Amino acid sequence: MRRARFLSRAFGSNLLASLALLAPLCWSHVRAQTDTADAALRARVLQLIERLDDPKPEARDEAQARLIKLGARALPLLPDPASVTSKERKERLEKVRATLRQAEEETSTAASRVTIQAKAIRLSEALGLIQKQTGNGITDLREQLGGETTNPAFDLDIHDVPFHEALDRVARLAEVSVNAFTGDGTIGITAGMPSKDPLIQYVGPFRVAFKQLTEARDLQAGTSAASAQLEVTWEPRLRPMLLTLKSDGLAVKDDKNREVKPQAMMESNEVVLRPENPAVEMNLNLEAPDRSAVKLSRFRVKAEVTLPSGIKIFRFPSLAQENVTQKQGDVSATLQNVEIDEQVWKVNVELVYPGKGPAFESYRQGLFNNRIWLQKADGSRFEHNGGFSNTSSDGGKLGFEYLFVDAPGKLADYQLVYETPSKVVTIPLEFEFKNVPLP
Repeated sequence: MRRARFLSRAFGSNLLASLALLAPLCWSHVRAQTDTADAALRARVLQLIERLDDPKPEARDEAQARLIKLGARALPLLPDPASVTSKERKERLEKVRATLRQAEEETSTAASRVTIQAKAIRLSEALGLIQKQTGNGITDLREQLGGETTNPAFDLDIHDVPFHEALDRVARLAEVSVNAFTGDGTIGITAGMPSKDPLIQYVGPFRVAFKQLTEARDLQAGTSAASAQLEVTWEPRLRPMLLTLKSDGLAVKDDKNREVKPQAMMESNEVVLRPENPAVEMNLNLEAPDRSAVKLSRFRVKAEVTLPSGIKIFRFPSLAQENVTQKQGDVSATLQNVEIDEQVWKVNVELVYPGKGPAFESYRQGLFNNRIWLQKADGSRFEHNGGFSNTSSDGGKLGFEYLFVDAPGKLADYQLVYETPSKVVTIPLEFEFKNVPLP
């Protein structure tokens, strides 16, 4: 008789799929923008800006080209045009800004690729290169969680490999684990050896891990059920909004080619995805396989993920201004006002988007993933650190109040930078596991 192994979380027994965001880990932190990677990027941007009015034309052209090559991540670090006195530098910065804004309109939904070929490379160096090549944040959490912090060296030969697969390879070589439930929107590195033979599928920008398969039999009622626990992780740069699993997308068979049916039929099951954790747990409830079966020969899932395909960045020159509206395409943002309550600044923003009906309702969920920060003329940032609330919702208009706590200086010292999706797309997420051992 098989022994039932029980999940540590409780889920409804009559759902086809119970999708739930794991709670953030016990710590609460915001990744500092002055970490090594961001500081290096800021220094590089400032260095290139200085060369935009170099006496040599070829040096100016090269600096402009290199700024553009840095991509949209350099855009928030460009200075306010009003603060630039050099005519040559201002004109070139305007060209760089226009090019980067056009590029940021489209976010690639394909997997980021990694190429690293090096001897005796340190773990920290490998992680830095992966971040640089993909734009995905990675945070070493070992010291914070009380684990041993080592920086082993190893040979690495990765050529044009998807982000998640590359990170898994590095983790195995460094004998550390990967955990996407960080609470700060990055992929975490934690202490401990990764699983030796994990069931993992790499699907475009996603990583799907088959975590657990349990079976329970109620001897009193004479019923039985099975539950499959999977974890879907995505590249943090994507910031998806919604994951939808449809009932006709689940196909499971045992090693005798017998169908294993879901416990209940539903049109769809969906969950709003939050940016704090670039992962979601999926629990699929099934009828218990026949006791003569040893494996599931096929476990196929079809789902869809809704995510932004473009990003708009609105910059308000002064946080002290009121009722200032900026429009880009069909999207507009208004800095309504800022209320000061002792050490708390309450920033009120209103957004207007096109569209109505169910499509917009799915789309608007992603607006809760918007990013906002305060920025000084030198490019230094004060991150949003005090939570937010949805203050109004009327058709295509949405109002938000964002709290900033203990920001140094006065309102006029900062410009407000607001990042929001310009449009969304829905992409398929389809995967299949074979020969899954039964408990």
